Amino acid sequence: MMKGRRWTDQEDQLLKEVVLHSISSGGTQLEAFAKIGKKIGRTPGACGFRWNAVLRQKNLKSYAEAKKLRVLSQLEKKRRPELDSFANILRILKHLEKDWCSLQENVEHLTLQLQQKKDRIQQLLDENKRLKEEQNSYLYYEKEVKEQYQHLVSMIKQLGREAHFLNKTPEIKERPMINDDTSTKSST
Repeated sequence: MMKGRRWTDQEDQLLKEVVLHSISSGGTQLEAFAKIGKKIGRTPGACGFRWNAVLRQKNLKSYAEAKKLRVLSQLEKKRRPELDSFANILRILKHLEKDWCSLQENVEHLTLQLQQKKDRIQQLLDENKRLKEEQNSYLYYEKEVKEQYQHLVSMIKQLGREAHFLNKTPEIKERPMINDDTSTKSST
């Protein structure tokens, strides 16, 4: 075995396949490292390091799937002896029927809850629509009031200008006429 040799794509692929197969079939990673190490001329430690440091990170989904398959196959192995007898099959069927009934009740309950939520959503949508219409009505009313207020303010200003003008006009009329110099001299 040679130290420091670079890993080829083929070695990486082979290591990945063997490790994932070993995991999914119930074997260990160590067994896979030893098996592939002999095949490609590397130590099990080097194979383990390459898998853990590089390849597993690149294949997280495949790694998780292989672990899932291992769990499923282990569950199947445990279940097989139970299925050997007819009594066990009946017991399992009754258990499944009970589970089915329970699930049906849950579905009915959840369906009812869903309908209640839909009804509540519709109520809220209707209320929202009503509030928007009410808001629009208030906004329209507010706009009308502002326009009327502006109109009144302009009328008051206009009346103020006219009153001011009218107040000044009598002063002009009441002022004594300026007499020429001759009329003032004669009165003295």
